[in-house]
Amino acid sequence: MREYTEIELPEKKESIVIKSLPEFDIEDYDLTNPKELTAYFKSIEKICRNSRSYKKLIDFLREHVDMNKCSFYKNVNNIDTYSIKIHIHHSPLTLYDIVTTVYAKRLLNREPISELMVAKEVMWCHYNLMVGLIPLSETVHAIVHRGQLFIPTTRVYGMYKRFVELYGMYMEPDLKNILIKAEKVSEVYDYKSQCRILEVSPVYIDPSGAYEFPNIQELQETLSTKINEMDRGIVSEQYTLEDKDQFLNKIKEDQKG
Repeated sequence: MREYTEIELPEKKESIVIKSLPEFDIEDYDLTNPKELTAYFKSIEKICRNSRSYKKLIDFLREHVDMNKCSFYKNVNNIDTYSIKIHIHHSPLTLYDIVTTVYAKRLLNREPISELMVAKEVMWCHYNLMVGLIPLSETVHAIVHRGQLFIPTTRVYGMYKRFVELYGMYMEPDLKNILIKAEKVSEVYDYKSQCRILEVSPVYIDPSGAYEFPNIQELQETLSTKINEMDRGIVSEQYTLEDKDQFLNKIKEDQKG
C-alpha cells in the first residue's frame, strides 16, 4: 500500500506527490456542549423541512390524504385559496423528538452523525409513515404549541407506534413517559370539553352609555394649562400625590361641566 497520494495535473501532465495528508478533524459543532447540541438538532430540523423530499411529501398528503383542511375546523381549508394556511403538525412525537432519537440511534451504533445523514434517516421514517401527522389551521396550531389544546394520539395520521417499536430503545425516558401519558389521556378524550377554547365567546358592549369619552378639546386645554404652570415653576419638586389627585378631580369636574 502506497504511503503517498499522487495527483496528476491534466494540463502539464505532471504529478504532485503528497507524502502525508492531515486528518480532517474540523467539527461544525461541539456535541458535548448542550447549547451546540441543541443548535445541531435545530439545524437537522431545518434541513428536513427545507428539503425537496419533505415538500414533496407534504404536497402528496395535501392532495391525496385531504390534509388541506383543519382537523378541528372542517370548513377551514386552503382548497380554493392559499391565503388560508394549513400546517402539518407532528404529534405525538414532534420533529425534534424524532431527530434526537434518530441521532441517539446512529451515535450508539457508530453510524455517521453528520447533519445530512441524520436528516436522511429522519426523512426515511417520514416516507415509511412512521410519524404522526395532523393538519391544523394557523390559529389552532398556535394554540396547540401554547399547550392549551390536546391532540389525541388516535386522531393523527401515520404509524408512530412503528417508530417507537424500532427506535424505542434509543428514546429518552422522559419522552417515553410523555408518550405513555398522552396515550392514556387519549383513551378518555372528550372532544367537547377539550375544544371549549375554540368556541366563539362574544363580548357584549353596554349600549346605555355607561362610559362616555371625555371632551377631547376640554382635556387638551386642561393639560395645556398644567404644562404652562409647570414651565413657570408653579409646580415644583415638592409636587405631591394630593396635588395629582386635585388635578385629576379638576379634569373630572371640567368633563361634567
